[in-house]
Amino acid sequence: MTNSQTVPTTSGTHDDMPEEAKPRPVFDSDFFYDAGDLGCAFGPLDDVAAFMRTMSSGQTLEIRATDPTVAVDLPAWCRLAGHQIITQQNDRYLVRRR
Repeated sequence: MTNSQTVPTTSGTHDDMPEEAKPRPVFDSDFFYDAGDLGCAFGPLDDVAAFMRTMSSGQTLEIRATDPTVAVDLPAWCRLAGHQIITQQNDRYLVRRR
């Protein structure tokens, strides 16, 4: 278990889920964002981009996203924005802010 702060979402993927059933971070990151099964085109990338702008350089964000399009869209967005994907394991991505 890590001490990541959970990032609020505008997509509301788990609002009705009991706290103990919500996905938890697996990496040692500063923040955690759960996109659930939404692809980047359906809002999560907007949430991630907005939150990354509030982070300090070098801080990390773990993103959980089960939609397969995220495996292509997130790395492309990171390259364009200058952020670094440190690691990816299954549906988890660890991103460092530039």
